[in-house]
Amino acid sequence: MSWLTPLGFLGLLGLLVLLIIYIIKPNYQNKFLSSTFIWKLSLKYRKKKRPLNKLRNILLILCQILIVVSCALILAQPYLAGEDVDAGKEKIIVIDASANMFAEVEDQTRFERAVTKATELTEETLGNGGKVSVILAGREATMLVQRAGEDETKKVTDTLASLLDPEDVKCTWGNGDIDGAMALADGILAENAGAEVVLFSGTKYIDDGKVTVVDVSDVSEWNVSISNVRAILDEGNYRFEVDVTSYGRSAPVQIILEINGAYGYYGSEDEIRNNGTVKVEYSAMLEANKLTTLTFGLGEEVDVTDLKVSAYDNVFCYVQLEDSLSIDDTFYLYGGTPLPMRIQYYSTKSNNFISGVLSAIQNLVKDDWDLDIVEIKDSEDAVAMGQGKEPELEGFDVYIFEHHMPKTLPTDGLVILLDPDTLPKNTDFAIGGLKKYTGMIPLEPGETHPIMNNVNPANIGVTWYKPITSYDGGYTPLIMVNGAPVAIAKNEPDSKVFVLSVDIHHTDMAITPEFPMMMYNIINYYIPTTFESNVLEIYDKVTLNSRSEKLTVVGPNDLNVTFTEFPSEVAADAPGIYTVTQIPISGQQIVENFYVTIPDEQCNIVREVDFLTNPYYPPVEEEADIDYVFYFALALVCIAFLEWWLKSREYN
Repeated sequence: MSWLTPLGFLGLLGLLVLLIIYIIKPNYQNKFLSSTFIWKLSLKYRKKKRPLNKLRNILLILCQILIVVSCALILAQPYLAGEDVDAGKEKIIVIDASANMFAEVEDQTRFERAVTKATELTEETLGNGGKVSVILAGREATMLVQRAGEDETKKVTDTLASLLDPEDVKCTWGNGDIDGAMALADGILAENAGAEVVLFSGTKYIDDGKVTVVDVSDVSEWNVSISNVRAILDEGNYRFEVDVTSYGRSAPVQIILEINGAYGYYGSEDEIRNNGTVKVEYSAMLEANKLTTLTFGLGEEVDVTDLKVSAYDNVFCYVQLEDSLSIDDTFYLYGGTPLPMRIQYYSTKSNNFISGVLSAIQNLVKDDWDLDIVEIKDSEDAVAMGQGKEPELEGFDVYIFEHHMPKTLPTDGLVILLDPDTLPKNTDFAIGGLKKYTGMIPLEPGETHPIMNNVNPANIGVTWYKPITSYDGGYTPLIMVNGAPVAIAKNEPDSKVFVLSVDIHHTDMAITPEFPMMMYNIINYYIPTTFESNVLEIYDKVTLNSRSEKLTVVGPNDLNVTFTEFPSEVAADAPGIYTVTQIPISGQQIVENFYVTIPDEQCNIVREVDFLTNPYYPPVEEEADIDYVFYFALALVCIAFLEWWLKSREYN
C-alpha cells in the first residue's frame, strides 16, 4: 500500500487532542435527593447496569480513536499500486555474431566488447532481482540462456565467457541471424511483455523500433576490402580488374597483384616465362565508402599498363596496411589455366562430322578444359592388309574408336566405341549382325540418363545399325531401335565405356543437333567439372564431382575430408583457400582450388541499416491502482454511526 499525501498522517495528532479531552473531562458528583424511594431505586438501577456501562465506555473510546485514525488515513489518500509488468527487471540480451564483429581496435574486437557489456548488464540485472535471457545471433540464432534468475548468475556469466574461448570463438564469418534472434525473443515476451530487448551490435539502425541497441563499434575503426578480382580474356590476353573499397575513411593504399604460373610479358622487355610469377604494385587514393575498380593489363582505360598475360594458374591480390578487419585484405583467383584433356580419335571410316563435333566441344569447354585432340585416320584396306596405323591404348583421357576396334580396350580413360566392327577381348557386351533398311528408321529413347539431356533420339534416323544383344549389368541402355539397344553406357571406377552401334555414315546425324549435344553430355558426364565456381561466399554449399574413385578436400579450420560417392557436397564454413585433389584412372593427380570470401555487407563495418526487425510485443495489460479512500470513508461513517448509537444508549 502506498500514500499519495503522506502529510495526512499529521491528522493522527487528533489522538493527542482526544487524550487531553478525556484528562480534563469532569467526574460525576454525588447529589442527595429528598425522596428515599427514588434514591434507592436509582441505586438499584445503577448497580444493575454498571458492567454494561464499563463496556460501553470502552467501546466509545475505541470508536473515537478509530474515527481519528480513519480521518488521518483518508487525508493520506491510501492506494495499492497495480503490478508493473516491466519494472526494468527482465532483459533479453541479443549478441550480434556477424563477421563485422571481428573488427578490432587495440587488440579488442567488437564481439569481445559486446560480450563484456552483456556480462555487465547481466550482473546488474540479476543483482537487482531481475531475470536475464541471452540469445546469440550467429549463423543461426541460438538461445543460450532462458529467463535465468539471481541464483543462476554464475551459470549465465560462464556461458557468456565461453563465447570468447580462443579455441572455439562463437562469432561467425557470415551474416548474423538477427531476425531469428528476434523471433526467439517472441517466446520470452509472450511470458513477460514488459521485458526489455537489448541488442549489442556494431551495425547502426536508422529505425531500431522498441529494441535498445548498444553500439559496440569504435570511432577509430576502418577497413579496406578487396571484394572481387576478375580476369577478362581480351584478344588472347587477360585484363585483371580489382574491386576495392575503404570503409570509414579516405586512405591511400597499395594494391599488389601476384600472377602465378603466368605466361607473357610485363614491361617492354621482361618476359614472363611459363609457370613464372609476376608481381605488380599500384598505389591508389581511395575515397571513403566508395567502390573503386582498378584495372591491370593492356589498353587505354587501365591503371597499370604493359601487362600482357595469356595464361596463368592463379592470382593473389592483397593490400599492405593495418586496418580493423584483416580477413578481406586478400583475394585469390583461380582457374586461369584450364585443365588439360587429351583426346584420341581413331577411325577407319573417317569423316569431318566427328572432327567438327570435337572442335565445337573444344570451344564450349575451353574455360575448364584445354583439349589436345589427336586424330589417327586409317583405311579399311590398310587395316585388312595388316598395314594399318595402331592407336595408342594409354596416356589419353578420352579414346574414340570408330568402326575398327583395338584388340583390347584402354583402361586409363573414357572409351567411346562408334559403329564397332568387332569387339575387343576385354569387352562385356555383345552385338548382333548388321541390319540394313532402305528408309530411315527413327531411334527410340531408352532409360533416362544425364547423357540424354536435351537429346531426343526420335529426331535421328538410321538405315544401318547393329543391335546390342547382351551387356553387363553395369550398362544402361540409352537408345533403342525396334526394341533393341544400340547405345549403352557404363560408368564405374575402373571401366568408363560408351557404345553406339550405329553407322554414322548411314544416319542423318549431321543435320541434327542431337549428336553434338550427346557428345558434349558424354564429356561432362564421364569427365565432369569438379566444381562450378572458383570463388564462393561463406556457407555456400559446394557440389563436387569427380573423375576418380575418391576426392579429398582440404581447407581452413583443419578441414580434411574424403568423398567416395558423387556428386557430394562440402560446406564452405570458413573463409580462405580450399584445395581439391583427385587421382583419375589415368594416374595423373589433379589439384584444383577455390576461394571463399565473407559477404560484402560484412566488410562494410560502418554500414547503416534502414530498420531493425523487432520481436512481437504483446499488449501490456497492467493492473489498475486500487484507491482505498472510499473504503476508509465508508469505515469512518460506520464507526461514527456506532459511536452515536453507543452514546444514545447511555441513559437507557
